[in-house]
Amino acid sequence: MLRNFSFLLLLVSFSLSMSAQETDSVGYHLTNRAVTLSIGNSRIYDSYLSPLLYKGSGISLMDERVSFLSKKLDYLSKYTEFACNAYFTNNPSETASILGLSFRGFTGVHYHMKPIKNMNLMLGGLANVDLGGRYQNRNQNNPYSMILNANLWASVMCYYHIPLKKRTLTIREHFSMPFVGVMFSPNYAQTYYEIFSESQYDGTFPITSFGSRFQWRNKLSLDFPIRICTFRVGLLMERTVTNVNELETRNMNVSCMVGLVYNYLTFKGSKRIPAEFRNPVE
Repeated sequence: MLRNFSFLLLLVSFSLSMSAQETDSVGYHLTNRAVTLSIGNSRIYDSYLSPLLYKGSGISLMDERVSFLSKKLDYLSKYTEFACNAYFTNNPSETASILGLSFRGFTGVHYHMKPIKNMNLMLGGLANVDLGGRYQNRNQNNPYSMILNANLWASVMCYYHIPLKKRTLTIREHFSMPFVGVMFSPNYAQTYYEIFSESQYDGTFPITSFGSRFQWRNKLSLDFPIRICTFRVGLLMERTVTNVNELETRNMNVSCMVGLVYNYLTFKGSKRIPAEFRNPVE
């Protein structure tokens, strides 16, 4: 009887030990990163620079990252995006050009839902800042137009995974639209010299919404693994129309995307790297 009781006690202790190890095991949440290059067509209309519509080509380098907010909140994720955009456009007679360069940063949070198998639906909001400018090579008095705005966006992302025999394909759709913001715009017939040299800032930073700034972005892509790499191809479309201070701008960009997608894990400097991971410099 004593021997059977000792065996039972040992079995229970072993079971509790295994259960504790499983409970105490740490889950490592990865960061999904995509670096893509986009090349396509651009259409620019800026009434401050010219009354004509300019058409040409554009290029964009984009870095997107999606990571969980914490290990306990695996239904909330953080989204960040940094992009550099450049375009070269001409007027219909090709006698003048508009060159554009801008930098854009996004950050925000999404809530995760799984409506059906293999689908991850993410709803949330983003905040962004745009900084850049346009240059028209024929104007003498006002050859520059500055791009400076900040907006709050509604954002929807959807990932659908297609498991195949040896690999999994991922279709991603990301649609976003700003609903309120602030932007820099000169007043009608006002020069940049009057704004910055004479400090005439009244009315140059108006609040914008759907009536004065209508904008949307759509990114549709396919991720497919080949050997050790996962590639992304897709389509990027963006439309912006602003009507502020009796000045109007219209932008339309349609680009093809290609890039790489990978997952990685980082450890903060104050924390020791777990024994499961080997540091190549130690």
